[in-house]
Amino acid sequence: MANIATAVTSLLKVWELRQGYIFSTSLWVLFLIFGLLLYMPYHSYAYSSAADFDYIQQVDSPEVILPFPLSDDIDPFTGTSSRIDFNDPENVTTTIEYDPVTGQYILVKKIGDYYFRYPMAMSLEEYLQYDMNKSVSEYWDEKLDSETLDEATPWAPSLKVKGGGFDRLFGGNSIDIKPQGSAELTLGVNISKTENPRIPVDQRRITTFDFDQRIQLNVIGNIGEKLKLTTSFNTEATFDFENQMKLEYTGYEDEIIKKLEAGNVSMPLPTTLISGVQSLFGIKAELQFGKLYVTALLSQQKGERKEINVEGGAQTENFEIFADQYEENRHFFLSNYFRSEYDDVMQSLPNPATDLDITRVEVWIVNTQNDFENYRNVIAFTDIGEASNFLSGAYKSSRGPEPTGNPIQSFPTGNSFPDNDQNVLYQEMFNDPIVRGFDDAPTQLMDVYGYVPGIHFERVTNARKLEPSDFTFNRRLGFISLRQS
Repeated sequence: MANIATAVTSLLKVWELRQGYIFSTSLWVLFLIFGLLLYMPYHSYAYSSAADFDYIQQVDSPEVILPFPLSDDIDPFTGTSSRIDFNDPENVTTTIEYDPVTGQYILVKKIGDYYFRYPMAMSLEEYLQYDMNKSVSEYWDEKLDSETLDEATPWAPSLKVKGGGFDRLFGGNSIDIKPQGSAELTLGVNISKTENPRIPVDQRRITTFDFDQRIQLNVIGNIGEKLKLTTSFNTEATFDFENQMKLEYTGYEDEIIKKLEAGNVSMPLPTTLISGVQSLFGIKAELQFGKLYVTALLSQQKGERKEINVEGGAQTENFEIFADQYEENRHFFLSNYFRSEYDDVMQSLPNPATDLDITRVEVWIVNTQNDFENYRNVIAFTDIGEASNFLSGAYKSSRGPEPTGNPIQSFPTGNSFPDNDQNVLYQEMFNDPIVRGFDDAPTQLMDVYGYVPGIHFERVTNARKLEPSDFTFNRRLGFISLRQS
C-alpha cells in the first residue's frame, strides 16, 4: 500500500509539472499568435506585389463631369466661356512685352514680383488676333453696361404726348422723370410732469410735439430732347447755394435760340480782363444770328466775394455795423424819462449831470427755460411812474376804434422824475381786483381802460426772476444790461 501511495504521489507531481508546463506553453503560443496578427497587415503591404497593393488600396471617387465645366485660362486665345467661372483676381497683372531679338510678343502674368503663369510667346499674327479679340470683348461689355443703365426703371413711366407742335417745340414726344434720394420724417411727443406744489395744477404737465424731417432729393426730368430739368435739394445742406435747381432748353444747331437757362446759372467770360460770375440765380439766354452771338443774363448773385489782407501774420478786415445791432435785445432803459435825458446827461462826462440814484432793481423775463424755482405771473405797464410829458399815446377809445390821447390822469409833482405818484395808473391797477386776478386782466384793460396790448401793457405767464448776477444796471443813467440775450 505504501508503494502504491508513493507511486500515486509521484504521478500527481508529474501531472502538476506537466500541467504547469502546458499552461506556460499555451501562454507563449497565444503571445505568438497575437504578434503574428499584428505583423501580418504590415507584412502583406510591405511585401505584396503592385497588383495586390492596388487591390488593397481604397479606390478614389470617379471623375465628375460638371454641367458647366471650369477650365484654367492658360491659352490667351480661348478666354473664359462660362459666366460661372470667375476672371483672374485683381492682384494678377497681365502685361505684354516685345522681344526685339526674337521678334515675338511675350505675355506675362504676375502676382507682385512672382510669376503666376509661365511666359507665353506669340508671333505678330497671334498678337494681332489676341488684341482684336480683346477689343471686341471690351466693346460688347461696354455696350451691355450702357444698355443696362438706360433700362433702369424710372419713378414714373415715360409719357408720350401726341402732336406735331409738341415735337417741334421740344424735339420729341416723350416725358421722363427720374428721381433719386430719400425722405425721412420723424414724429415725437414729449410729455414732462413736474410735481411742484408751487406750480398751478394745470401747468405741471407740459406736452410738446417734436417734428423733424430729412430730405435728400435729386430729380432729372427730360421733355423731348431739348428741355431738361435738374434739381438737387438737401435739408441738411450747410449753405443755401448747395441746393441747385436748373431748367435748361437747348436748341438745335440751325436754330436761333441756342440755349435758355433758368435757375442756378453762371456767366463765364473768355477773357482774363473781366472775370466771370458764379452763383447766380436768374435767366440766361444764348442766341445766334448768323455770325453774331448774343448772351443775355438777368439774375441775382447769391454768393459774395471777399478779399482778405494778411499783414504781419495777422488777418485784417474792415466792416461796419450799427450800434443798435451790436448787442441787440440786451440793453433797456427803465423808463422814457431816462431815454429822453440820456444825451443831455452824457454831455458832462466823466460826471453825469443827474441827481438820481437807483438803489434796487428787479428784472423779470419770459420763462423760456421752464425754470419754476422763482416765477410769477406779471403784467407790465409802459406808463407806470411816468410824468405827463413822457406818457405814450395811441389809446383806443371806448366809443370807437380810432386812437385817442392818453387817458391816464397825471398829477403835478414839480418834476419829471419817475415815481408811482406821477399818474393814477399804479393806484388804479392796484385797486382793480379783475386786473390783479390776472386771468381776465387783458379784457378789462382793453375794454374798460382802452389799453392796447403790446404797446401799453404786456401779460406774462410764469415770468422768471433774474438773479443779480444775470444783469447789471447803471444807477445814474437808468438802464440795465443783460449778460445774455
